[in-house]
Amino acid sequence: MISSLILSCMMAFIIFFFVVLMHNFSIASIVYTLFLMFLFVRMTFSEHKKMGSGVIYRRIFQTVFAVGFCIAFISDLYSERGSMAITSQALSNSELPFCHIAIPQVLLPLLVTKNIIFPARIAGHYAAVSSMILIWLVCTLTLGRGWCSWVCFYGGWEEGFSHAAKKQRLKFLPKNRELREFHFGFLFFVILASLCELACIYCEWFCPFKLVTEFSPINSIPSLIATVMFIGLFLGLVVVLPILTKKRTQCSTLCPFGAFASLTDRFSLFQMKIDTQKCTGCMKCASVCPFSAIDIKTIQDKKGHPELTCAKCGECVAACPQKAISYSLRFSKNTCGCGHNQAKPKTAAGRVFQELLHPAQLFRFAAFTFAVIMSSDFMIKSLNLLAGISGGAK
Repeated sequence: MISSLILSCMMAFIIFFFVVLMHNFSIASIVYTLFLMFLFVRMTFSEHKKMGSGVIYRRIFQTVFAVGFCIAFISDLYSERGSMAITSQALSNSELPFCHIAIPQVLLPLLVTKNIIFPARIAGHYAAVSSMILIWLVCTLTLGRGWCSWVCFYGGWEEGFSHAAKKQRLKFLPKNRELREFHFGFLFFVILASLCELACIYCEWFCPFKLVTEFSPINSIPSLIATVMFIGLFLGLVVVLPILTKKRTQCSTLCPFGAFASLTDRFSLFQMKIDTQKCTGCMKCASVCPFSAIDIKTIQDKKGHPELTCAKCGECVAACPQKAISYSLRFSKNTCGCGHNQAKPKTAAGRVFQELLHPAQLFRFAAFTFAVIMSSDFMIKSLNLLAGISGGAK
């Protein structure tokens, strides 16, 4: 209980600095601060009582953040160019906001041609190439693919729709391995196609989030075909399939950044561990995993960890009746991440300190801090826009 209180106080300071102080004590910043503190306090104290029970607050945050981001992003587009459509001037001047999903598509062409194939600003903008790559590097070393379940600008759309229905109508569990293979195969296709065409192929043809961000104007047959594909992919992979399967289908089958982050996740500080001695093989973890990172072979072979597409969302922790799954420090000697190999401190202060340094506590604190910093500007702008609309309606 004391460790949860300490973490909440530390998070309150971080939120106050990045949300309230950085935004001049505006009403929107205070409202967002209260929202963030509610989520973090509830998540932290819930996890203290029952491991995995705080995952619902992660879902709420990511869903709200994704919607808020798109509202603010669309507002910026209208302010800069008067529409969501990509203009020829923005293309020629390389003024498009650089998207994190483009990172795996630009790296190989950059090595070969020494040029960034995405028409974006190199620096001097919140969505410049340099700033987004720096954010990706920091995230790679800390959260790893946890970006997808905590910080991704778009993942909250699927997060929300995947929990819209009470029951799972379609079950992908027997095909989890095939889904992962397709995901990595599509990543390599996109990388090679981008190198051959010297263009971000995924962004031009396959990105479903064009509908809620920016898109190319329909002025030719290819642009019409691309638009139809964007609409179909958004409705199919972001809306319908997540509702039917209760999984993040676009994130786990088509997103090149997600597959790329899975490969670089080995450089992150945190990972998920499965205590094979506790595991009874009930497969509940595999059934609820939104990213198809646990399948029948994972449990039968007693691998001791999810597959590399794990996004550290914590859904498996909440679902496991034996509490056999936990967060762990990647380079820790404690193999299961649950403290069984550690001596229990004799003093109350020692026990509190041990709780503060528990991998699950550290990861949630790091992930939520990252999310606070990434979301503050967009969410406050969205709140101001929504307040303006409601005030205008009155």
